[in-house]
Amino acid sequence: MKTIILITSLLFSFNVLTAQYELNKLLYRAYLQNTSSTQAELKQAEIKHRESVKADPKNTSKRYTLAFIQWSLLNASMRTQDETLFDDYYDALIDNLDELLDIDNKHAEAYALQSSAYGLKISYSPMQGMFLGPKSSSIIEKAKKINPNSALVWKIYAGSKLFTPEMWGGDVKEAIKAFETSVKLYESKPESLPENWQYLDALAFLGQAYIKDEQPKKAIVIYDKALQVEPEFNYVKKSLLPKAKAIQ
Repeated sequence: MKTIILITSLLFSFNVLTAQYELNKLLYRAYLQNTSSTQAELKQAEIKHRESVKADPKNTSKRYTLAFIQWSLLNASMRTQDETLFDDYYDALIDNLDELLDIDNKHAEAYALQSSAYGLKISYSPMQGMFLGPKSSSIIEKAKKINPNSALVWKIYAGSKLFTPEMWGGDVKEAIKAFETSVKLYESKPESLPENWQYLDALAFLGQAYIKDEQPKKAIVIYDKALQVEPEFNYVKKSLLPKAKAIQ
C-alpha cells in the first residue's frame, strides 16, 4: 500500500513539473515570437488554468500561475497595441490578483503584477493616470518591502521609473539601478536562466534605459549579452541593437 502511495505521489509530482516546464517553454516562445499562433496558445493555457483555479480557488500557486499567463497576454497586447486583447484579460487579471492577495497579503510578485497591470492600463487610458499612477507606485513599493530579493519585483519597479514622466516620479537613473539589480538577481540563480523571458526582458529594458540616459555604448554591451543568451531575440537583433549602433 505504501509503495502504491509513493508511486502515485511521484507520478503526480512528475506531471506537475512537466506541465510547468511546458508552460514555461510556451511563455518563452510567445515572448520571442508574439504571433497570432502563440497568442492563441496562451489563451488556451489561460482557459485551462482558469478551470484549475475554479476547482481549487484557495490555491495561491495556481492563482499566481493563472495571473502570470493573464499578465503575459497583457504584455503581448502592448507590443501590437491590441487594446481588444488587453481588455479581454485586464479585468480577469485584476480580479484574480485581488482574490490571491485576499488569501496571501504577503505575496510580493502578485503585488508586482498588480502594479504592472495598472501601469499598462494607463498606457491605453492616460486619463486614468491620475488615479492609477499613484496606486501602481504604492503597490510596487509594498512589493519591494515584502521581498527585496525578487528579480521580478525589481524589474517591474524599474519599468515604472523608466516610463513614468519625471514630473510624476519617473527617474531614468533610478530605473537603470533597478534594472541592474533585477539582472543581478536573475543571474544569481543560473538554473533559472534557460528560456527565461523575464531575464531577457530585463536586459532589453536595461539597454533602453541606457539609451534614454544617453549611454549607447553600455546599451550595446547589454544587447550583445542578450543575444549571447538568445541569438534569435529578434527585437534586440533587428531593432534595438541597430538603433543603438546608429547613435553611438
